This record gives sequence, structure tokens and C-alpha cells, in this order.
Amino acid sequence: MLEERQLFPGDTLVLYTDGMTESFNDSGEEFGEQRLIEALQRHRGESSQALVSSLLDEVRQFNPNEQQDDITLIVANCRESLEPI
Repeated sequence: MLEERQLFPGDTLVLYTDGMTESFNDSGEEFGEQRLIEALQRHRGESSQALVSSLLDEVRQFNPNEQQDDITLIVANCRESLEPI
């Protein structure tokens, strides 16, 4: 499903691959979307660069073992603009 969304100043866009959410710990638990949402809430207000570091740290703390899947994580903060993005 493709949707168009308008971003406003102060909004943060987070794009990630399944390597983020499909990281498993030693107990076989998946990091999952809910943990990602909770991590985003904990780190709300951080710069894009700091948020990337914080989220990757959360995944590494959850699963300190070698990652089995690649992780791509892009964070963009929307700043003030004269035109809608």
C-alpha cells in the first residue's frame, strides 16, 4: 500500500530494514516493532545522528551476538520550510 504523507517541521521520518526488528536474543525473542516503537519514544527529540546511534545501541544491547541480517537505518528530521515537503 502506497500512501502520501506531508511532513511538518519537527516531524521525524525513520526508515529501516527488517534486520532491525528481526534481531533475536539468546532466548529466541525478536526485537520486534513494539520494542522499536518504545525505543523511538525513549529517544524522542534526539538529533538524527544521535537517534541512529541510540537505536542501533538498543538492538546491540538486546542481541549482543553477531547480527545475522544486515541493518539499514535512515533517520531524517524535518526542519522549517517555506514549501510543504
